[in-house]
Amino acid sequence: MSQTVLDVRDLEAGYEPGVPIVRGASITVDKGEIVVVLGPNGAGKSSLIKAVAGLVPISRGKVLLDGNDITAAPAHTMVRLGLAFVPQTENVFPLMSVEDNLKVACGILERREAPARIAEMYAMFPDLARQKRSAAGNLSGGQRQMLAVARALIIHPKVLVLDEPSAGLSPKFVSMVFEMLSAIRKSGVTILLVEQNAKAALAIGDRAYVLVEGKERHEGVASTLWDDPVVAELYLGQRPLKPEAGGAA
Repeated sequence: MSQTVLDVRDLEAGYEPGVPIVRGASITVDKGEIVVVLGPNGAGKSSLIKAVAGLVPISRGKVLLDGNDITAAPAHTMVRLGLAFVPQTENVFPLMSVEDNLKVACGILERREAPARIAEMYAMFPDLARQKRSAAGNLSGGQRQMLAVARALIIHPKVLVLDEPSAGLSPKFVSMVFEMLSAIRKSGVTILLVEQNAKAALAIGDRAYVLVEGKERHEGVASTLWDDPVVAELYLGQRPLKPEAGGAA
């Protein structure tokens, strides 16, 4: 039987009081899954996961992590509770070296644990090991995303939450990022992912939700949703073709 690690129930959230962007969204993420949140621009995808991560005020609903209510937890405590969030931008310290970025991320670990965890991240991401003395701001887009993910993974999170990890990357680095996420899931890490590159995200995902106007409107097995006419209608605004009058049913 699957174990639900992250349970978002009827969430309403927004930046201004009385002006919700997320309007009663509900999603679940089971242990070991990659769950993808898709939707058109302005659907509230990023606001949803930022609310889950404690970065957008929640006015209604609940967020449960391993059955524990974390709805009111401030963002800076989320990592201690086991939820690691990788924002789309400003997700590394560009003037600091790769190694110093990782050392900062080890701040909540016991001091004796840090060297071993950093070594594990270098083993997982060899490009970072080769550039550990380089400033993070000098890395390629794909390498910077690797560093952001490594910083999040270093504290053994229960759930890794990512906002548009492929945004602004070349096709080569997009493939690299999705291969990285697939490998991370195989290592046992649970992932919640917001992504505009629907085809690539569905290729590695287990399940997916389509968010429209701040509410989940459709969900299903990720591998089946790319050709789902309901997704085409909700996500792309394309209505399913209907038979012409008098034509074959």
